[in-house]
Amino acid sequence: MKNFILLPAIFFLAALLAAGPGLAATSGPAVAGGNVSPVDATPDAKLLQTAYGGGESLRYSVTWMGIEAGELLMQVVRQEGADDTFLIEVRVKSAGLLAVLYPVEDSFTTTVRGGSRLPLRHEMLQKEGRRRNTKITVYDQEHGRITYTKNDDAPEVFMVDGPVHNEFSAFLFMRVMPFAMGEQTVVPAFADKKRHRVALSLEAREPLETILGRRDTLEVKPHLTFKGLYQKVGDPLVWLTDDPSRIPVKIKAKIVIGSLTANLIAYEGPSGSFKAAGK
Repeated sequence: MKNFILLPAIFFLAALLAAGPGLAATSGPAVAGGNVSPVDATPDAKLLQTAYGGGESLRYSVTWMGIEAGELLMQVVRQEGADDTFLIEVRVKSAGLLAVLYPVEDSFTTTVRGGSRLPLRHEMLQKEGRRRNTKITVYDQEHGRITYTKNDDAPEVFMVDGPVHNEFSAFLFMRVMPFAMGEQTVVPAFADKKRHRVALSLEAREPLETILGRRDTLEVKPHLTFKGLYQKVGDPLVWLTDDPSRIPVKIKAKIVIGSLTANLIAYEGPSGSFKAAGK
């Protein structure tokens, strides 16, 4: 149960690293729900500007079967002097009774670049109970070379056969995909020692009450073939606002026992400043 707080629903994507390097040289098959043939994802040029332009702070409350479990803060920062380079900074900490029983305070930083916002470097600082770890992954996307280092261990080098996202960059890249009902798109993601072609589908369009007010949303499902940071039972669902900002307002995922829900409780960025009452 100790890993359930680590983005179990966010980042498909839920961030992967507590279980190990998650690196490999083989490609897994794309997974498709139904009889739809997935196609490779191509970002929408307009959404790259409106939904992934940086200057955002998003804070989520994570609950486990309705019980407060933790909090997640994600910031997207454009690097000065480099228009196409961004930092994705994530902080996760336990809350409520869990913070007493098993304190968690992990931080993740991913540097991404280019129109596909591919990762260049990822660093995880892990504080869980008495455990302390530093894990660094460097992505040479041009040559398909990935280097993983844990603490003072010798680096491990892996060769892959194409560009890859990690769960953090893939989660944000999902915001700029031109979803359509009845179609699936594929994002190459790296997890559990394999390069996976992860299929995503638009499940529904529905209104949802959010801190932004009542908004039309896109309900998106990543069809996962890997475990990642949490013990997956069912594929997660992500609700994005159906507007040019594509703000992720809710994430839900089943785990071995029960389910996790992450609700957006505070937002600052190009769309304005919003906060849930009492937060």
